[in-house]
Amino acid sequence: MKIRVEVDDQLKEPEVTIRTPNDVDVDQIVKAIEAAEATAARMTFSQRGKNYQVALRDVLFFEAADHQVMVHTATDVFLTRQRLYELEAVLPANFLRVSKSAILNCDQVFSLTKSVTGNLVKFQNSHKQLYVSRRFYKGLKETLERKG
Repeated sequence: MKIRVEVDDQLKEPEVTIRTPNDVDVDQIVKAIEAAEATAARMTFSQRGKNYQVALRDVLFFEAADHQVMVHTATDVFLTRQRLYELEAVLPANFLRVSKSAILNCDQVFSLTKSVTGNLVKFQNSHKQLYVSRRFYKGLKETLERKG
């Protein structure tokens, strides 16, 4: 792969052009670029009155409870003023709604277990768990299977 950067004073914003042979899957290239962008993304959340910049790749899930939205990482819990529907609109594609009160990061899922008592997600490098509602289980399972 070749990478070439040209500086043009006429441009008002950066422009990216990708040239590729016919036999290359363009969808894979687009997904790789989106994934790279998602891992670099950060958001500001609060904890005990202080604001912190948190990389989205470190977020396990967002959970709404008691009129607050909590942001769970492997070791911490932060708060955000944004509502789940607002987050859902701005988060990258690897974040998926899994219940009325939760959005999870599919890249952090370690296992998905279906049982009579509920559908349980366990996360990598964390003791935290999250229940997936029956309504969203099939979509999550399909998404995880596509990722491999």
